[in-house]
Amino acid sequence: MTRVYVAVESGATQIPGYHAINVGTMYVGEMTKPPRGTPGHGGIPILFLGQVAVDRKAQGFGFGSLRMHHVFEKTRVIADEAGCHAVLLDVMSDGDAEAFARRKGWYEDFGFQSFASNEARMFITITHVRRILGPVDIYT
Repeated sequence: MTRVYVAVESGATQIPGYHAINVGTMYVGEMTKPPRGTPGHGGIPILFLGQVAVDRKAQGFGFGSLRMHHVFEKTRVIADEAGCHAVLLDVMSDGDAEAFARRKGWYEDFGFQSFASNEARMFITITHVRRILGPVDIYT
């Protein structure tokens, strides 16, 4: 089950962007350093970022960064409620090495890291997401 978040502009007929998030598992054996207290086998809960897509006309204005901030906000809420370890994604590869490197670099700028076994599969820990977002004011 995937939740898709679509950005819309009032009065516009085109969608400037969207992103998709779903819950999944990651096998502990894929990790070079499993989180403390994790069993030595099986899966741990994660969020999977299906895609952050921005229309070509909307690119270059920080719109993708706004989408990613929304992903991080949703991640914090879901992780606080369900206990997830990381956000995973697969960098889209359309056969163009330059476009792949650009996309991968964009995610790296947010703190995502590649798996040693697969450079297209990337992750960011929930702990890192919380550091990026900063503390939550529980009194507001």
